[in-house]
Amino acid sequence: MESRELFHIADKHVWDKIDDLYKEKGGVYKMIAVEDKKRITIKRFLGYDQSGVLYIGKATSFLDRVINLKKSISPNLAGTSHICGRRYKANPNIAIQFPFMNLYIELIQDDEPEELEKKLLKEYRITFGEVPPLNAI
Repeated sequence: MESRELFHIADKHVWDKIDDLYKEKGGVYKMIAVEDKKRITIKRFLGYDQSGVLYIGKATSFLDRVINLKKSISPNLAGTSHICGRRYKANPNIAIQFPFMNLYIELIQDDEPEELEKKLLKEYRITFGEVPPLNAI
């Protein structure tokens, strides 16, 4: 694993910031809930996730994948190409509890994103007894 960066998904310059740092690189990304500059604690089956993780995904290109996620999750955009965004919008109570303006993306650059995603999802499932809420089917 290499560097980790946190980006406000509602930032209109989020693409430029990701492009400046990563170009076409990828890895694993996490969608994080934040309020008052602190990660929101989320009640899980086997405890409390104090890291605020709502979703864990992989990307061969952060830029392409985060664009799809933002288009799918933004209340002002109508994209549907990202499963996390479709799940987020499928239940209006999710957006009430975790408003778009409180969502951040953590990027973890890695040359083997599929393996890292599997590892992080397994660790999360072992720790909390389930996957992050928006990874669930």
